[in-house]
Amino acid sequence: MSLSILVAFMTTPALTSATAITPANTASASPSSVAKNRPVLLTGEVIAKDSQTIFVPPSNAAPVVLRNFIAEGSKVKKGDLVLRIETPDSSNIEQLEIGMQQTRAKAEAEVAKLEVTALEAEKNLITAKSALAKALVDAALPKSQISGLDFDKHQGEKERSERDLQVKQLAFDNAQKSIVRKKSDADLELKKQEININYLKTQLTRSEVRAAQDGYVVHGYSKWRNERLEEGSSAFPGNSAGQIIGSGQMEVRAWALEADRIYLKQGQAVKLKFDALPGIEALASIALISNAPEEHNTWGYGRYFRVDIKLPEQQDFNLVPGMSVLIEPAAHINKVNSNALPNNKEMTIEGEIKSRSITSVGPPSIPYIWQYTLAKIAPEGSVVKAGDMIAMFQAAEVPTKLANQKSQLNEKLRALEKFKLEQIEGEKAADLAVAEAQSNAEKASRKATMPKELIRRVDYDKLVIEKSLNSELAALSLKLHTSQARARKAEKTGLETEIAMLQGKIDALTKGQKALTVLATKPGMIIYKSNFEGEKFTTGSQVWIGLSIASVADPDKLFVLAKVPEAQSNSIKIGQSARINIPAANLTVAARVSGLGNVFHSKSTSQPVIVRDIELEFDQMPKGLKPGAAVQAILSTSGAETIVAGAVKK
Repeated sequence: MSLSILVAFMTTPALTSATAITPANTASASPSSVAKNRPVLLTGEVIAKDSQTIFVPPSNAAPVVLRNFIAEGSKVKKGDLVLRIETPDSSNIEQLEIGMQQTRAKAEAEVAKLEVTALEAEKNLITAKSALAKALVDAALPKSQISGLDFDKHQGEKERSERDLQVKQLAFDNAQKSIVRKKSDADLELKKQEININYLKTQLTRSEVRAAQDGYVVHGYSKWRNERLEEGSSAFPGNSAGQIIGSGQMEVRAWALEADRIYLKQGQAVKLKFDALPGIEALASIALISNAPEEHNTWGYGRYFRVDIKLPEQQDFNLVPGMSVLIEPAAHINKVNSNALPNNKEMTIEGEIKSRSITSVGPPSIPYIWQYTLAKIAPEGSVVKAGDMIAMFQAAEVPTKLANQKSQLNEKLRALEKFKLEQIEGEKAADLAVAEAQSNAEKASRKATMPKELIRRVDYDKLVIEKSLNSELAALSLKLHTSQARARKAEKTGLETEIAMLQGKIDALTKGQKALTVLATKPGMIIYKSNFEGEKFTTGSQVWIGLSIASVADPDKLFVLAKVPEAQSNSIKIGQSARINIPAANLTVAARVSGLGNVFHSKSTSQPVIVRDIELEFDQMPKGLKPGAAVQAILSTSGAETIVAGAVKK
């Protein structure tokens, strides 16, 4: 139960009314005097002043399974892990990281290919420049020294080479721009994936709840199943799973109707009565009244002002969060009649047999599988041993997805083998291209060493141009070889990351398919749980991810969990003797009170009665008991002390 959300259900007639008007003299008194003298009764609740609510972390799925939920009553320090929910984000992060590697490899391959294209364009540009240089040499010949046909031919070749050079220059510029655009697009895509990974990592971090203060842990109750939330329980994100109670400082929070606000003021003295401590009254003062009214749907459609009441620093009676309180402006404290304290010799309360060792049973967490079919489940009440089958789930999508992923994996493996062969051929062809370019450069260099006087000037100039051209082409061939090798390596890395991603998905599906059969990890008894409609899960039921369908309770660690009404809780003490009546076994056994709940809470959504949990241990464990059986606890109250320290008695 959340201590910050106050729900007060009173068990005494005085607490069932928010306001009371004294009927005496109302007929003769004026309306203003009646309103002025009207006593205002407020209902409130004891809350822990320095408490931290343990909220179920947010998740993309609902409900979720509570994991690593620290035990009730455990002491924690600031920063300690208190609660973690089960989330499939860890496997998604691994897939996204592999996908990021794939994107990076794909981008590198595409950039390398564009660089190869740019080098090819540069090669064509150099060739076009060389062709233009040769055309200029021929076009420079005087018309008088050659035939008119040759002169026109050289001039036409010059114009064609100039146009071709412009085209090759434009292609080279476009290739360079394509490289810049592809690098920019790749950086944006990688940044987007990095943001997604960081977001999921943040979500994974937020799937944990850590203590913001020192204190002890108090588990809350499920509003859906009306049961205490434990490790392995199903809960909805945003709901309260419990609290961390700090130093134990208490205060009272009450709610006043709008019509009663004018009768209250800050610093006003009030008188407090506690349902759980009959016969005790205390003086306190109003510390704060909210500035605006707010809805309090638990009580109805009215609007209420929040009233915080500061308790006296020194008090001799123990307060527990969740206690109901009756508040009224105090002219004085009435003396308490000790005869009003409960003096019954025996008290009978309802309870249930529980086990201290419970393991929840639910469907596995398979990525992108949200609903399962319960194909088989062990009979309720049956005892299983470690390794026995408890439940078997079915998910029609799993075999289909597994077959598709395996088919894609085989296809990618074949593509990788084919690519490796092509890579070997490509490396050989690249090596031959480099050797050929270097050979051409050497030939052109040797031709250019011929004496200038032995050949025509025009031919000599062309040999020099050829030498420069082949030298640049040889240098480009080395760059081209490097770029092609990088492109092949990046493409191979891309295929390998695709294979790794598919293998990861197959591993997750295989693991999930194996986990569809739930085996017992330790001996215990099967106890069924209910679905959203309140019906117990059976064979054929549809089960959403995160739901617990059953639990395995250790039959050797049984105790009785009972709920005592708030007004009678003062009669219960640790070590108090009791008799446990077990109607199903027609048996009555002796027991003792071993523990009291740390908070008061509503019994259930259908029974809005404030109760306190008590635990009872058997003096001697009877045989044949089953967890979940309803029992009656009969407690002897004749010898129990009544805590009235600090109360004013007659």
